[in-house]
Formats: sequence, C-alpha cells, structure tokens
Amino acid sequence: MWSTKGFIRLYAGTSILALLAAVPVGAQDAPKSAPKVAVEPAVDLIGRPVDLDLSRGVQAPYRDTSKLPSTFAGAAKTQPVNPKWGTHPYRPKSRRDLTGIWINQGGIGWTPGVPPGRGQNPPLTPAYAKIFEQHLDDADRGKPTGDPTAACLPPGMPRVMTMTYPMEITMGPDRIMIYAEWDEQVRRIFMDGRPLAVDPDPTYNGQSAGHWKGNFLLATTFGLRADTNLEASGLPKSDKTIVYERIWLADDDTLRDEITLVDPVGYTKPWTVTKTYKRAPPDFTLLPYVCLENNRNPIGPDGSTEVILQPGGKSHID
Repeated sequence: MWSTKGFIRLYAGTSILALLAAVPVGAQDAPKSAPKVAVEPAVDLIGRPVDLDLSRGVQAPYRDTSKLPSTFAGAAKTQPVNPKWGTHPYRPKSRRDLTGIWINQGGIGWTPGVPPGRGQNPPLTPAYAKIFEQHLDDADRGKPTGDPTAACLPPGMPRVMTMTYPMEITMGPDRIMIYAEWDEQVRRIFMDGRPLAVDPDPTYNGQSAGHWKGNFLLATTFGLRADTNLEASGLPKSDKTIVYERIWLADDDTLRDEITLVDPVGYTKPWTVTKTYKRAPPDFTLLPYVCLENNRNPIGPDGSTEVILQPGGKSHID
C-alpha cells in the first residue's frame, strides 16, 4: 500500500507523465466513480511547503546560454567595472556605518599588546586559575594543550574578535554581519529587537543582539561553548560567560571594540579589554581560509598539540 502523502512528498516537482508511469499496473483502470483522493501540498522532510512551480511571478526572458563566454577573460567582461575601484578608501556614511575590512592591532593575546600567557594576568577563580596553569605547564613541557584551533576547530566568541586575520563588516537593516577570514567564521549581531533565548544551546559564536546608543553599538552575546579559550596559551572561560561589547568608529579609519567578560564561574570580576582595528587598504580583500587543507597540528591522544612535519619535511610520528 502506498501512502499518498509520502508519494507526493517523494515526487514533488516530478512531471505528471512520470508520476503516471510510476503507478502500479491496473491503478489507471480504476472506475471513474471512485472517490477522488485529496492531494496534500508537497512538503520537505521537516514539513516546509515545497514550491517548484516556475509558472508564477516574474518570468525571466529567454537567454541564449550558448553565447555565454567560456574563458575567464570573457566572463570578466560580463560585469561593469568601476575604473576608480581600489583607489580611494571607503568613507563612512555616518558614525554608525561600520562597513569595511578591518585589521586587528595589538597582537594575538587577549589583552592587546600582551603576548599569550601569564602576562595576561586574568582575574580567574581558583578552579579556572588551576586550568590555566595546567595549560601553561603543558606548553612549558613542549606538549601544549590550550589551543583547540590547532585541530582546525573554530576560535569561538569572543576570541574570534582578536582577529588574527582581517575581518569584514557589512551592515544590513536587521543585522550586522562580521566575516572573519580566520576559519571563515561568520558572526551575526541581530538588530531587529528579537529576544535572546535564556537557555540557548551552546555554540561557538553564541547568540548576539545589539542596539545603538548614540553612535555606540551595544551588543550582548551568550550561549557559548566552554571548550574554546580566549587565546593560544589556553586562557579559559566557562559556558556561563556573557560578552558585553561597545563597538564604535573612533575615526573614519579606526574601529574599537570594548569587550567586557562577565563569567560568574570562571572569573572573580568583570574583565574589560579594548580591541583596536585599522581600515584595510581600499583594494584589500579577504582570502579563503581552509585549515584542514594543510593542517600540521593534530591533537594527540593526551590532548596535546602535535606537529606532523618538522623542518625539512620529516615527521616525528613516523
């Protein structure tokens, strides 16, 4: 026995002739007086309506695809070119216009200008100070355990805002999009007034919502995974961390992000740092970042970061 609903779902978009060909022999010879079966709208596997009807709405005119260029040089000519592109830096339309590609200043440590490690002097609780010290000791022994990004895992929020590589910000009517070249991560700060879930499933970048207060963007982020750290030495945080940000244009070419961490489990008090970013040159673009394509730092069975290839191409694992 075939389920009409399952049949329609499976064959959504299939031509009538193909459907008839699939009907069992004899089914087409049913008496004309047989009751009609109501056809339910086609839905996908999670119940969303499927609409494959191309006959409604605006129709595209005929396009002779045989005349489309088959070379890169020809394809490039199919788009208009601004001869002044890449010669003038972007000028913000207002103090609330954060658009642009930005390059982090101050190194890869959580505190700008301070290298990863003990010099960060974090206000950790005793339990989390012990975790941090273990990571530092492991690194001193040549078996670092504090940087999951060595295994190509995302840096997570708020470390992603350290931006080892450049980031690009685009402005939309209901969200601000932050694209990190590092690991090709995308962060969304929603500006449409949506509520933040009070018990979210933890993710690498969490959930972020923001609003403007004057020319300062105030963002709140939580729902973060606990297995990401603040920097390469293994500075930890808990999954109870809340990240409060004030983001603003200091001038046309300088962006600042004042980040305050509130973590009732991992930190004894709020901890605030201010990140600074400079506008990239006008002809600058982000590049693809595929960590797994050339990853040389797998995580060993003991949780330590290993090195597959030594100088000269020899592997210490062989």
